[in-house]
Amino acid sequence: MKMKSGRKSILCFSAAALLLSVLAPLSAFADGTTVTSDTYNQSLSQTLALSNLVIFKEDTAYTDVSTTKSSVKFSINGLDHPFNLSNYQRVAWTKNDNTPSVDNILSAKVPRKTGTLYEATSSERLDLIRQKVKSGDKIYGWILPVDSTEWSKAGYAEIKY
Repeated sequence: MKMKSGRKSILCFSAAALLLSVLAPLSAFADGTTVTSDTYNQSLSQTLALSNLVIFKEDTAYTDVSTTKSSVKFSINGLDHPFNLSNYQRVAWTKNDNTPSVDNILSAKVPRKTGTLYEATSSERLDLIRQKVKSGDKIYGWILPVDSTEWSKAGYAEIKY
């Protein structure tokens, strides 16, 4: 499995953070504080859970939505491959968690022939989006890989305006 350079640095950072967090409870002995086995294990479990979040954060695509006075920017970040026609047919953002259709699509984007970014973005006018969703609603991101007929979910984000 080929690992992106960003993932390698996150993995190294996470390993260093994990090592330091394991040693931190032991340093409490220098202050005269006793660390029980339960306290140490609980600290270690929390650290492992946090480290897994950091290590695997980029392993899946995720959706983001931001607004300005007049527009909404939709994005899907953390794609497994560059967003281009060799890898994807299109991406879409919907107002519910049903697969994209003419009834629920808020925005969609077809990739360019070539591209090197591991993200896809699209912008729409805020006044048009307000007619379809309200502030606080969830916006769902979808990916349609090349040579596939099934959409893959890319999470969701809440829209605020």
